[in-house]
Amino acid sequence: MSDYTTVNYRDVDDRGGMHFLRDELDCENLGVTVLECDPGWEGKPHDHGDEGHEEVYVLTVGEATVTVEGDEIEMSEGDAVRIAPDATRKIHGGDTESRFVLMGAP
Repeated sequence: MSDYTTVNYRDVDDRGGMHFLRDELDCENLGVTVLECDPGWEGKPHDHGDEGHEEVYVLTVGEATVTVEGDEIEMSEGDAVRIAPDATRKIHGGDTESRFVLMGAP
């Protein structure tokens, strides 16, 4: 295995606005996804308790709200939030397009 791997997320299949980079980057212990949200987009409530995956969401473009265990976290460009594995979370896109980098690891 090389000391590094590169990929442009735009070159990875778009699965409903999600570009999963883990396999493309040959990551062993880290998941990385770029999420492009249309205005008003809503994700599904979920957690990663079974996998023990802690996540960090970084909003790179636009505005959005992330709901964690019922708490609404208003996010602007550059904001990041860490979410514990067992916490239920859901992303709500704002009035304009937004883009997140989502990272998760055990």
